[in-house]
Amino acid sequence: MKKYLEIKSFGEIDVQAFTLIGASSKRGDSTKIGLYGSGNKYAIATLLNQNIDFKVFSGEDEIMFTTKEQSFRGQTFKVILVNGIETSLTTTMGGNDWQNAFAPIREIYSNALDEDEDATLQKVDEFSKEKGYTKFYIELTEDVEHFYKNVHLYFCKTNPKVLFANSKGVMYSNTDNENTRIFRKSILSHFSEKVKSLLHYNLDDIEINESRVIKFIWQIDYKLAILWKSCTNEELISTLLFRLNGANNGFLEHKIEWSESENFSDAWYSVCVNKKLAPVEYLDMFSEEELKGAYQLPMKLLKPLKEQFNDLQVLGMTSKSDSNFVVVKPNQILVDKVIDAISKLRGTRYTHRFADIHIEYVKFFNNNILGLAEDGKIFLSSKLDSFSVDEIAKIIIEENEHNLTGFEDETRSFQNHLFNLFYDELISK
Repeated sequence: MKKYLEIKSFGEIDVQAFTLIGASSKRGDSTKIGLYGSGNKYAIATLLNQNIDFKVFSGEDEIMFTTKEQSFRGQTFKVILVNGIETSLTTTMGGNDWQNAFAPIREIYSNALDEDEDATLQKVDEFSKEKGYTKFYIELTEDVEHFYKNVHLYFCKTNPKVLFANSKGVMYSNTDNENTRIFRKSILSHFSEKVKSLLHYNLDDIEINESRVIKFIWQIDYKLAILWKSCTNEELISTLLFRLNGANNGFLEHKIEWSESENFSDAWYSVCVNKKLAPVEYLDMFSEEELKGAYQLPMKLLKPLKEQFNDLQVLGMTSKSDSNFVVVKPNQILVDKVIDAISKLRGTRYTHRFADIHIEYVKFFNNNILGLAEDGKIFLSSKLDSFSVDEIAKIIIEENEHNLTGFEDETRSFQNHLFNLFYDELISK
């Protein structure tokens, strides 16, 4: 005898829910899971296309679904009939997002939850009609039974392994061999076996398409940043840093876009304050001794962390957001050119603006940066060895003026200052 999965919810479904495309009473209601009014049709089409036996009861009435073949431009389609009435729907509806047994169950159970938060799932071997309720019966194939036995992998509301939760989302233990599972409003909306993840996540504020699949995969990286930054669980944050240590590029969490404007919680500071951190992309800039005991983490995580918590020990990074570097030993060509540039400047009327100039040689993480003024020092890029003495002298002038005035790059104040210097030089005798 066949067994079936019964999905039961309060209220009797209107037969038009299976025939009117675009008709949805949920549009604009943020408390509902559904939106487009097409899901029920796709679900029925998929069940028919995959030859999965099913029945639908609205109260005490069964809604019958059958098909008939119809030719169109040399191709044969199976048109769906509802209670014997032909529709414009075919069994090929839905596309790739619907080529699995979970897709129709997800849709039907999601709709049931929208109508009745106490909607139930159970395994049965016979059908029963019940006034005031809608019941779907879906043949318990191997895939359908896997869903039933592992429902928490598809609807995380039933998952008791909550590690952290707030208004930004929910983090769950990964109980699926590190496969990635992203839920939207507690319903599985993205799955990947190729990209591994430390945890499973439930995010309410992320866009889905009409198949209830996440519409823009790149949004995951930004939404996870917001959730993780708000995390106050120090043990979880420590685990994340441990798992990301040394790259782990195959993990979803390694791709998180930490540049989101949200601030890190104080728990992040507590976890990081006594750690030595190093950007994994620039390890060749540091000695073996410097890297000893350091957590090797993505630069896009370390940069905003250092910006918010300036006293964290991050190798090679200063407090300035766009000017991160590591001090290096310059080659003799560059040293000689800098000496010549300074000597040349001291032989001009600019010499009165020189005090005891302090120059250090660095390798900037941003290759477009050639010099930096900070704390009275001038930091010069090690790649200036290919520049002329005159070009280096101009860079020294610019950085020296930054130190003297305190004006930032690309500001009107600094621009006016340089014009004033130039004008004073023109009219001086």
